[in-house]
Amino acid sequence: MQRLTMTVLVLATAAGCVGEIGGSGESGDDDGSGSGSDEPEPVVCEQARIYKNFGGDDLAASRPLIEPGSDRVRIKPYGALAAEYNRALGLTDVNTAAYAGTFGKPPARWFEEPQATAATVYAAFALAFDACSRKTATGGDFAAAPEPAIADRLCHDFARAAWNREASIEEAATCASFAVDKTKASDAPAKRWAYTCASVLTASDFLTY
Repeated sequence: MQRLTMTVLVLATAAGCVGEIGGSGESGDDDGSGSGSDEPEPVVCEQARIYKNFGGDDLAASRPLIEPGSDRVRIKPYGALAAEYNRALGLTDVNTAAYAGTFGKPPARWFEEPQATAATVYAAFALAFDACSRKTATGGDFAAAPEPAIADRLCHDFARAAWNREASIEEAATCASFAVDKTKASDAPAKRWAYTCASVLTASDFLTY
């Protein structure tokens, strides 16, 4: 807890944010009496630059104050997808052009906040399966049919590369169980591993920031 508090304090200081983080809730007065509001002051970031419209109004004036970090789990924009699949799979030729419409590719020089739909999730799995198939076609471990020990190891590898973190014991066990029990035994091993890989790359840990 102490390490987390210090990390948040350092980040808030670096960002030019002022206010109380943690503490007893007493902000104190100028005379040092210690009296004051029982509620800690909200963290407020001082903007280095103010953007105004043609009427001179601050464009951020009506922006609501929210808890730091609460705007996470946002869908990655279309422009980041190709690089992300290539990074996670160690490839260089993943092309997402066929999925531009599904993932909401915005017009040139424009940005639109991506929104997930059922079509997006389905397309994400189809895209991931295609990309993972290239990965598993390289042979090696992917030439052998899934079995518990190797499935656990490869699931950890998939998650580490795609999610930028280690999979929990439960997450790895679920992934390994999918590889061994849920993929079709009559399919080629590389195809079964591609399905397993695609399931990891369709998780929110990969598709969102």
